[in-house]
Amino acid sequence: MLAMSGVEKETALYGIGAVVSRTGLSAPNIRMWERRYAVVEPERTESNRRLYSSEDVERLTLLKRLTDCGDSISTIAGLDLVALRKRVGEAVPMVAKTKSGKGSVAPSRLLVVGPGLEGLLRGQVILEVEVVGTVEDVEKAATQKKLPETDLVVISAETLFPETIVMVREVVKRCKAGRALLVYRFTSSKTASALAKAIEGLMLLQGPVENNQLRRECLVQLNALRDFRVGEPLRVAGAIPERLYELDQLERISRVSTTVECECPRHMASLLQSLSAFEKYSQECEDRNVEDALLHAFLHRTTAQARRAMEEALRHLVLVEGIEV
Repeated sequence: MLAMSGVEKETALYGIGAVVSRTGLSAPNIRMWERRYAVVEPERTESNRRLYSSEDVERLTLLKRLTDCGDSISTIAGLDLVALRKRVGEAVPMVAKTKSGKGSVAPSRLLVVGPGLEGLLRGQVILEVEVVGTVEDVEKAATQKKLPETDLVVISAETLFPETIVMVREVVKRCKAGRALLVYRFTSSKTASALAKAIEGLMLLQGPVENNQLRRECLVQLNALRDFRVGEPLRVAGAIPERLYELDQLERISRVSTTVECECPRHMASLLQSLSAFEKYSQECEDRNVEDALLHAFLHRTTAQARRAMEEALRHLVLVEGIEV
């Protein structure tokens, strides 16, 4: 699940962690490009923390795409956003045409659902995108007999209600989208949060949204999706597993003396207590820290699955040792 990454406006500012997860660049790489080539000039807080604008994120994303295609950063660092967009529009399709095999870059597939997204389909669209289909609204998409497979589905809905969660999840599932972008106008914070947590790979944007901002976010999402394909994805599929042991049970196990000389039950119970605490912490960060929500969603899910694996091992050990919990 991609947790709710925020209701973003053009004035949004991002910390270095959020920029790393949105662009695919490492923090040292970003700082090096800043220092040597002045590719962006982030704002600074009183504590000297870097804060990047949406345009900074787009610029870094475009520079990464071009360097991935073979451009030297020194030759493109001075280009403005318009020139970078044009160069990406020309360079990436050319790479796709001239390369073959593992290194080839295929056009990304885009499915558009709902009204008000015409800007994605005309003028200045610099993404190497193949539009595989358009559907009038999310309800029709959820019930349509067949949807084309896609990499990114962009959905527009004026309002969001609890029943929207089911429809959006159905659309994402049926078109096998790696990422989903949902643009809405009105909803409750509870519904928005539930929707984002229920659907992996979903990004929420509260409208009205300018076409430039929408294209920028599509670029970021497709860039992240492409990075996931060539490297290890920053996500773990599957639901958060239920707990097999409550904290008071782990506390009792940690105090039990057994015939196992290395005191494995006590050590495992202690490890599970730490995992459970960090799982709770990462979940709270996922809810509170908007700009790093993707990272904390990944940490939350990964920790939960590690916790479940340890619980299974402890359950076996408890049975072998005859420990009453």
